[in-house]
Amino acid sequence: MVKKKQETKSSKKFAIRSMTGFGKGQQDSPGGKITVEVKSLNHKNLSITCNPFNGIFFLEENVKKIFEKQLYRGKVFIRISREEKTPGTFYKNIRVNENVAKEYLKKVMALKKTLKVSGEIEIRDILQFPGVIENDYEGKADNSWKNVEKALKNGLKSLMEYRLNEGQALAKDFLSRVKNIEKKLSLIQKYEKQSVDAYRKKIKLTFDLLPQDKELIKNKLEEDVAVFARNCDIAEETTRLSGHLIEFQKTVQGSKKDAGKKLDFIAQEMQREINTIGAKAASFNISKAVIEVKSEIEKIREQVRNIE
Repeated sequence: MVKKKQETKSSKKFAIRSMTGFGKGQQDSPGGKITVEVKSLNHKNLSITCNPFNGIFFLEENVKKIFEKQLYRGKVFIRISREEKTPGTFYKNIRVNENVAKEYLKKVMALKKTLKVSGEIEIRDILQFPGVIENDYEGKADNSWKNVEKALKNGLKSLMEYRLNEGQALAKDFLSRVKNIEKKLSLIQKYEKQSVDAYRKKIKLTFDLLPQDKELIKNKLEEDVAVFARNCDIAEETTRLSGHLIEFQKTVQGSKKDAGKKLDFIAQEMQREINTIGAKAASFNISKAVIEVKSEIEKIREQVRNIE
């Protein structure tokens, strides 16, 4: 029973996902196997570029909508290809829509006359206009979109799994670094108290050598120690940093949408607090611990840029 609980704990899934990943989906169709390959990279927003095979360019917006429903950030590249069962079948169904070509030419010539510009219109220019070259194969023989949609969803599922697995690894790394920072923060708080005590002893030794009134020396000693303690007081900063660490862990363990932006903001605040602590450092031990914390936070910030 205990063993079962340990396995459940070790297999904990985190919600955060990486923005980098690769996915692949396939679907058989009457015209041949459709393959979707997806690659995603880091990006501050969601950007989707689609490179479909000939005949479904007009469905590119439909392709994007499928991915926009489940992805929040990242630069996504989608490549759709098809391996035809009978090579060349697709191209046998190509035709030129002369009516559309004539209408384009008519409009272009009228525009040329209105704007009073020179230049010749060549056949290659006309053929590049949308709708001039058509293909009956997609609609009649393949019901293409239905099969493409299945391949796309398979590719998206594969990409999501990849990004989620990457996110799991990053989450574990984040939590490990947060624990390291917490340990260093405890040492910093310990060293702060030791610094004040050490300063009190140092000042006392100095005052003991002076031939002055003992009561005056005692008051002066406590006054100097109080000023020193106030100047190097880091209680507020350590408290805020502890709070940021807790919030960071909560975001890693539970946040999904915009997790990357939230984590980046929290990491910035963590860095701000440790910089202030470093500026107030009253001993070598504190300075050393601050450097180690800064190193951990810097590594966290580098990795946070990969989070969706």
